Amino acid sequence: MPAGPGSAALPIDPQLPALITALQPSGSVVVLQAPPGAGKTTRVPLALLDCLADQGRILLLEPRRLAARHAALRLCQERGETLGGRIGYRVRLDSRVSAATRLEVLTGGLFLRQLQEDPELAGVACVIFDEFHERSAEADLGLALLRQARELLRPDLRLLIMSATLEAQPLQQHLPDSVLIRSEGRSWPVEVQHQPPRPQERLEQQVVRALEQHWLDTPQQQRTVLVFLPGRRELLACQRAIAACAWVDSCELALLHGQLELDEQSRALEPAAPGRGKIVLATAIAESSLTIEGVELVIDAGLSRRNRFDPGSGMDGLITVAASQASAEQRRGRAGRLAPGRCLRLWSAAEQQRRPAFDPPELLEVDPLPIALQLARWGSDGADLAWLDAPPAAALAEARRLLQQLGALDDQGRITPHGRALSSLGLHPRLGHMLLLAEPRGWLQLACELAVLLSEPDPLERHLWGCDLLQRLDWLRHPGSGERRRQRLRLQEQLQRQVLEARHSRRQHSPPASDAAPRPQRRPAAADRLHPDRGDEQEPEDCRVARLLSWAYPERLALSRGRADGRFLMRNGRGALLHPQDPLSGAEALAIAAVDGQGTEARVLLAAVLPRSLLLELAAEQGQWIERARWDPTSRRVLGERLCSLGALELERSPWPRLDDQLALAALLAGLRQIGLEQLPWSEASQTLRQRLQLAHAHLGEPWPDRSAATLEQTLELWLGPHLQGLRSLQDLQNVDLESALWGDLAWSLRQELERLLPQRLSVPSGRLVRLEYASGEPVLAVKLQELFGCPGLPPLLEGRLPIRVQLLSPAGRPAAITCDLASFWRQGYAEVRRELRGRYPRHPWPEDPIGAEATALTQAALARRQSRSGPA
Repeated sequence: MPAGPGSAALPIDPQLPALITALQPSGSVVVLQAPPGAGKTTRVPLALLDCLADQGRILLLEPRRLAARHAALRLCQERGETLGGRIGYRVRLDSRVSAATRLEVLTGGLFLRQLQEDPELAGVACVIFDEFHERSAEADLGLALLRQARELLRPDLRLLIMSATLEAQPLQQHLPDSVLIRSEGRSWPVEVQHQPPRPQERLEQQVVRALEQHWLDTPQQQRTVLVFLPGRRELLACQRAIAACAWVDSCELALLHGQLELDEQSRALEPAAPGRGKIVLATAIAESSLTIEGVELVIDAGLSRRNRFDPGSGMDGLITVAASQASAEQRRGRAGRLAPGRCLRLWSAAEQQRRPAFDPPELLEVDPLPIALQLARWGSDGADLAWLDAPPAAALAEARRLLQQLGALDDQGRITPHGRALSSLGLHPRLGHMLLLAEPRGWLQLACELAVLLSEPDPLERHLWGCDLLQRLDWLRHPGSGERRRQRLRLQEQLQRQVLEARHSRRQHSPPASDAAPRPQRRPAAADRLHPDRGDEQEPEDCRVARLLSWAYPERLALSRGRADGRFLMRNGRGALLHPQDPLSGAEALAIAAVDGQGTEARVLLAAVLPRSLLLELAAEQGQWIERARWDPTSRRVLGERLCSLGALELERSPWPRLDDQLALAALLAGLRQIGLEQLPWSEASQTLRQRLQLAHAHLGEPWPDRSAATLEQTLELWLGPHLQGLRSLQDLQNVDLESALWGDLAWSLRQELERLLPQRLSVPSGRLVRLEYASGEPVLAVKLQELFGCPGLPPLLEGRLPIRVQLLSPAGRPAAITCDLASFWRQGYAEVRRELRGRYPRHPWPEDPIGAEATALTQAALARRQSRSGPA
């Protein structure tokens, strides 16, 4: 297949005849695996153009706008043709196609829209998925829908999947009728070295050290070094660090990331000026599809920034992870496109072996709402599609639930006219929903301005301008904002046209039912202001902006935490954080449009001030009044209040004395847990009962209840709750009958049984009833030694399971000895105790034979008097 004038041979060229042969039959499927630099993006589409152009158009799908435009330009250069002729491209905000176009390069998003509008893909002979190893969500979804469309409608459609590092064998197994073709890459060797970070070395410092040690000392400074960094923040930090170096004037410095305009991205791909080196600081956008001229050295930080959806918060969040081995291989290959090169990895060789082989498919991690909407328009819930990796079923189910709230799906999960209009706009469903609701109120232009600003890269630097969306509106409306502004204005006009085209079909149906839509008509004034045929011209623009954002992102309405330090609480219960110096940090409330959802507090990226009056209005219509009881630690009582809340936002409160008994009880129990159970009116009897019940439970189990301190606190509602009805304060608690509460619903017979098993008092030989103590977890009998004379031993409790610990007291009531075996004490310990105490207490009896002596609590004189009164036996 001839290439353009002067085109060099590429590794893919020998495989082109086999590829064409495999794709010649209608309905054929081919998987092409070719490493970076093989030439698949340029040579393969041109070869197919030569042999299939008379059978229909060829669609070449690229993962990004820049890649699509760049690929089309390279294809035209190869053939010496003009863009928009036989070869053209379509990307958002830009297209170069005509009736003569036979090879069309487009992004995955535009292909999905085309496939939805025409599932047969009339006039298309072949669809090519390029760089499929990136596993973008749009590519995975597009392939799943296309496979079903081929099966049902277009079995003759050819399909080519091209990948660099993807494992081709599993992909071929998913496509059982496919042919696998492999191609070698360029043979230029790339030397790999490792430079792990030093202790406490920041990433930008590591990059500067790598440049100084591995690039500045080379004789070919006119060559380009490509530095892979995880995200825009790291790119800017490295840019500042390099700008501070003395050698910076000897080279060019360019950035390449997804938030740049297409023209700025294209400038980063150009070769260095003669005699000067060039440093390109890039994100993973430069891994594939794009050829940066003259790259001799790749410096790879080994990190990737991935967009991960958090189902719990309903928000996307960027996370930084270690790049996979496949990603590292892609980056390494950038240095060997045109000549031998070098790759410096900023991590150790050992760490490389521990990294995952491949990155997970994007479809498994991103916001499922756009996917669920596309599936609904296709007429599927996803279960009937042949996925390579199916999106999480739970996430799709939650996305469908939200689409029902937005009015995009009906109760049976079928797409509504509102949903069809949303899917036709090419925006995230939230933004499309905002546009469709704004149009009847006369706010379409403002809504389109916001949609453009939120769906395109931020035109202003946040560290200079802050996060205020109104600043972006001013920029968009300023006539001197340049090409970036003109591109956004074109998109704005396009969105307005699309919404107006959908207007008639939408008005033939009832307005969508949505709790994220503008307010339910609860109050006549609000309903009148929401009349679909009139706008609220009297409402200030900041209120309109906030209201529009509340329709798109109702869960992100946020209220200041009251410290004016940039910390907010969102309606969904998550925290939100602004830089303290941001002009919006002192706002009372915000309508947040964009956040980085990672961490305990999401970082606010774009927002607008939310007037409190509007927040209260939304709360009155979408929120609820709640009666709430809380424990006041100061007054030590339950206080009632009536609270107006909007999700997690608490907006108004007032005292509410007519508390529901159950709410009051819950607050009282919560307060009791705060102050501790020792504040209850424990008596000696109730404490002893608790201890006896716990001993019975520990040794016998059921039916004796667990009355340990920990369990009592955990089960407060069960054992104490029934005795607290109508009580409100700590003072009220002083009248609670704890013994009755501890007994609970035990039968009366068990109360008698407990007295038999673990009696409260024990009769001793002196004739006195002595109280047993159970506080230590065992029965303890504290009694004067002389009162046990004549007693050979005490029987164990709990039917012989639990011995009694006897604390033998002196006549003065002080401990003289402790024993669990009284008989052993009489034999072995008594004589020593007798010797020690008889001199100290001579008036008390100290017989040598305690077993044969009379038990008594009296002195010898008292005993003699009692005997004289009673006379001889």
